[in-house]
Amino acid sequence: MNLRTLARRNITGHAQRYAAYFLSCVFTVMIFFIYAQFIFHPDVAEESMHQVVKNGMVAAQVIIVLFSIFFIAYSNNVFLQVRSQEFGLLTLFGMNRSQLRSLVYYEQTIISIVAIICGLLLGTLFSKLFLMFMTMLLAVDAPITFKFVPVAYLVTGVGFFLLFQVLSLLSFWKLRNQEVIQMLKEASKPKMMPKTSIWLTVLTVICLAAGYGLAVTTNMMTVMLTMFPVLGLVVVGTYFLFTQGTVALYNRLYRNKRSLYSGTTLITRTNILFRLKDYARMLFLTSVISAVVLTASGTVYMFFNAILNEGMGNMPYSIFWTVEETDDEADIITTEKVESLLAEYGSEVLFKIDEQMLDVEFTGTPSYLNEETVLSGSVISESTFNRLSEDIGLEPVSLAGNDIIAFSQEDLFAPAQFDELTITFGESEQTFTDLEVHNEVLFSSNSTFILSDEAFAKAEQAPGIQTERFIAYELDDWQNETDVSEAIMEATGEHGYILQAKPYQYHMLLQMYSLVLFIGLFVSLLFFIVQGSMLYLKLFTDLADTKKQLFALSRIGLTDKEKRRILDKQMGFLFFVPVLVGSVHASFAYVMLSNMLDVNLVLNAILVISIYAALQLIYFLITRLLYFRAALN
Repeated sequence: MNLRTLARRNITGHAQRYAAYFLSCVFTVMIFFIYAQFIFHPDVAEESMHQVVKNGMVAAQVIIVLFSIFFIAYSNNVFLQVRSQEFGLLTLFGMNRSQLRSLVYYEQTIISIVAIICGLLLGTLFSKLFLMFMTMLLAVDAPITFKFVPVAYLVTGVGFFLLFQVLSLLSFWKLRNQEVIQMLKEASKPKMMPKTSIWLTVLTVICLAAGYGLAVTTNMMTVMLTMFPVLGLVVVGTYFLFTQGTVALYNRLYRNKRSLYSGTTLITRTNILFRLKDYARMLFLTSVISAVVLTASGTVYMFFNAILNEGMGNMPYSIFWTVEETDDEADIITTEKVESLLAEYGSEVLFKIDEQMLDVEFTGTPSYLNEETVLSGSVISESTFNRLSEDIGLEPVSLAGNDIIAFSQEDLFAPAQFDELTITFGESEQTFTDLEVHNEVLFSSNSTFILSDEAFAKAEQAPGIQTERFIAYELDDWQNETDVSEAIMEATGEHGYILQAKPYQYHMLLQMYSLVLFIGLFVSLLFFIVQGSMLYLKLFTDLADTKKQLFALSRIGLTDKEKRRILDKQMGFLFFVPVLVGSVHASFAYVMLSNMLDVNLVLNAILVISIYAALQLIYFLITRLLYFRAALN
């Protein structure tokens, strides 16, 4: 029997141990190939509009490669560590170091070649579905048809083969100086009671508290200063949490004699305590990955919602524009032309606005300028507003004297009431003493003020006052009126920037940020699979020791139900502690994001964390089923 045959039999004989590692490699190759198929697709290459899309896909591929390097290197290291005794026996039987390296190289090469082939086959199978989804997501005119793209196969196949080869060669460093006696004793080294330092435990609390405190107080102005300190403090704090904090906690639980001797608690706590040193690094990595998955997926999802809501919040009507009374309306577009196009495309108009407004100025200090400046706005009369109130879904108002109502999203209007506000009407000024503020857009992105009919009539007579005409059309099912909005914008010619078309802007935002959301969630899914594979890998590499322990427990009278309870608690600790820690980290990241965007993201955060916890529970139940079958049979 030669080394190649031995390598092949080692893999088939330990298929369960290699399963998670192999499937993760297959999934990684498949995703990379699907992205490459899209990037190098002839239909995509010919469309200039897809340049941003391709850049996003390339960025996603870089992230996939980086995590592939990390995961494969980690898995190789774990495999070599748990097989030290096997390597020692092979050395005793006469195998030299060169042959041992060749055996490891053949094993990893066989796995990598099979994973690449399976990944390419699955990628080919699902690429048509992916292209159909991208066609729908990007709302392109012509569908992106399925085609064989040789460059994608070449880049994926050669690239991953070289990556596996390099990482396989680097794994030999682990075997460079190990003696036979070290290899034989590696697996039989007794587990020692882990020690903890009170100072490092205190440092854990300080790092996490400082990181969380900075995250809570971060806003848009300070994020560049606090982002990296928060990241560093939380990562360091998480490392010491598992190397020191959990050891200290379990030491206290171990000393609690009252609960220690209840049922199988003694065995469970002892197992976890004596393995915490082995678990610490993996728990640290999986917790950080969980936090990355939750933060990345939550951020892109929340950012997508915030951008979409904010972008549409500044556009109150489907089609609208403003015409200065001194301008020639025909230079922009006539209402007759707009209505003709709406009729041509079969668009249903819910209501139309065509009202005169006064162009005014007022003084304020927006936070984004930090200095007093002159801002522009518009003024309408009380009667005009009341006439339109039913269509725009607002209650009629009744004003008198110096009463004034402001509809504005300017942050200087954040307080609900002002003592007074001075507005410039042409060459004159007027101060209003009772201001009611609504944080929403009424007619345009500028501030709109409502005056009593008496005050408005007076303002109209002010010297130098400028008037303007606001025209708007609200369409039924406006999200699907992209074609007519594009036609109207094209009809405006060089004045297209003046007219605002909500369906067109919505379509552009949806196209751009849906891609970001898609890439973010897909990469997060990859991270999740890597994290789950690390847990699976750890369980099955310790399977031999677990079987020995379960056999010993059977000898002293433990039932299968009690053994299952012990394994359940140990697996639950490994699977759900990282979820808990990652969720706490991500929650503070969401608070930081909420402060930056100035929106409440509680419901979004709960949704993202709940979905992640549910996915982890499903992964746990599948792994539990396989692990029980392997350990108890």
